[in-house]
Amino acid sequence: MKNFRNTIETELEKLDNRWQALPLKTQCRYVIILFAFYLTMGVGVLVKVCYDLGKEDRQMEISHIESPSISEGSSARKDSTIINYKKYRNGRERK
Repeated sequence: MKNFRNTIETELEKLDNRWQALPLKTQCRYVIILFAFYLTMGVGVLVKVCYDLGKEDRQMEISHIESPSISEGSSARKDSTIINYKKYRNGRERK
């Protein structure tokens, strides 16, 4: 775990040194570009929420995420690699 932490710290130190090596004007330009992108994404989400709430039914559609492998109307196939461990005790199948 310490090796992993040291690796991350050295990589972050390299990135910080590269950032500090950039001219101040370039640093400001990058920060402004990233802020503008973040602001654009935020405004886009706000517009989408207002659009969804402005529909006739005035409700946002919230639903569960469904697995694409299991569709309605077809039988659910179990993957052969999945093992139900509740059926086994000490390596033997329960009855």
